[in-house]
Amino acid sequence: MNPQEKCSDKRTFSVAALRELRVAYRALDRAVRRQPWLVQGSVNVVAPKSPAASLTYTWTRKVRAKTVTVALSPVQAIAFRRAIKANRQIEAVLARLRELSQTALLADVPGVTKRRLEGQKTAEAKKIPKGA
Repeated sequence: MNPQEKCSDKRTFSVAALRELRVAYRALDRAVRRQPWLVQGSVNVVAPKSPAASLTYTWTRKVRAKTVTVALSPVQAIAFRRAIKANRQIEAVLARLRELSQTALLADVPGVTKRRLEGQKTAEAKKIPKGA
């Protein structure tokens, strides 16, 4: 028996539902392409240590399981905040793209058929009567 004969050709989604998944996927894909700079991490405002000092900004991120901090100018802090916000939006879109892909692939691509091994009893045969 070849692998194609073992596969189940039963679709659980309609053609229209799969079309909707593809349209949603393309829309999310276009949203990803329009993004400007993307940066992971966070921007923090550091309070001045003395009354004469001014606010300072730092960008903190993880690199190889270590926290790395970089000092930023006020203008850089604004740019980094935008890039971090865009990155978080992209991460949300990517999660949705993965979810749509998984749903479509499981529904559209033929899968394996489950088979019962000989000697296995059905669930009903294993039930114990109430009086026993």
